[in-house]
Amino acid sequence: MKLTYLAPIAVVTALLGSAAFAQETMNGVQLDALVTGNTLYVEIPAGAPGAPDGGTAPIYYGVDGAAAAQLPGGPKLTGTWALDGDRYCIDWDNGPQNSCTQLMRSADGFVVMDAALGEPRGVVTRITVGNPEDL
Repeated sequence: MKLTYLAPIAVVTALLGSAAFAQETMNGVQLDALVTGNTLYVEIPAGAPGAPDGGTAPIYYGVDGAAAAQLPGGPKLTGTWALDGDRYCIDWDNGPQNSCTQLMRSADGFVVMDAALGEPRGVVTRITVGNPEDL
């Protein structure tokens, strides 16, 4: 029974490391553990595309490659996603194609970065297993 509790602790420790670290790009193994089958809640700043007033966007990354997001005050997006090295890319059916993102780990949490532009898109405020928003 102890092994059941040690595995998640080991994964969290490997992903988060110590509190004293510089900003670093999450690699493919780390992204897979953080994203696959989970919903990331991303706080989007005001003025961002699809979120002129800002707010929180839950984004679900299905194990089967399905993706769905609910933009704050905007439409629901659906599409497919896949890992690509140290980034994950989404082809939205009703939005941008080949939208690639990196997660940067910093002392403040995970920053969502536009992989093409190198600019922040938002900050992950929480990660939930599964699809609790039924996206």
